[in-house]
Amino acid sequence: MNAIRIDTTIDEAVARAIPALRPLLGRHVELIALDSAPPRERELTVEEFLAARIALPTGTSPISLEDMERAIAEGALGR
Repeated sequence: MNAIRIDTTIDEAVARAIPALRPLLGRHVELIALDSAPPRERELTVEEFLAARIALPTGTSPISLEDMERAIAEGALGR
């Protein structure tokens, strides 16, 4: 979890930006912002993403990005 700590005095600008802090106007405070989002998983490469979505028939070897590009080009040429 990521955290940001801010040591500041609550002034009018801060109180306008975050109304819940208005009761602390003029007081010295430490604000802590926590990242509550779950940690992101490692991003997949294009090849990993495509391979994860394709259910290959048994006995078929993995398809490379080059194989896919070649098949698309041949299809576009009507072969």
